[in-house]
Amino acid sequence: MRRVDRQASRAEAIQFLTEAKEGVLAMVDIHGAPYAIPVNHALIDGYLVIHCARAGRKIDCLRVDNRVCYTVYRTIDILAEQLTTKYTSAVVVGRAELVEDVDVKAKLLRRLTEILAPGAKFACDDGVVADTVVIRIKIEQITGKANR
Repeated sequence: MRRVDRQASRAEAIQFLTEAKEGVLAMVDIHGAPYAIPVNHALIDGYLVIHCARAGRKIDCLRVDNRVCYTVYRTIDILAEQLTTKYTSAVVVGRAELVEDVDVKAKLLRRLTEILAPGAKFACDDGVVADTVVIRIKIEQITGKANR
């Protein structure tokens, strides 16, 4: 990291990731081109967890190459006079897996619901769970940065 004075600790980066509910998932598509898409997420049992539909470009990318980069950030204030921005961010590098076990998917979807929609009732039957893709990302590296 070029600006080591803005480097956050691993614990702070995990905290940024936990507090954020959305970020940008970056992958490589089937032609080797970059592809990034905003998604919701939750940190569950040390994994970054995302859900999506069974078909689409995201799934196509992950089936070809499971390496991913995930970024969360929060702009706190733009200081126009100083030409700087106060912010916090975390960047995760890892490998994604498509969770196939229906019981594990149901557990993760239930936890996602609790985290992303507190108070909402999890109402997915086995058919809906089976038709939903749950992506679990093993965090191999996480870095945090903040300009406070």
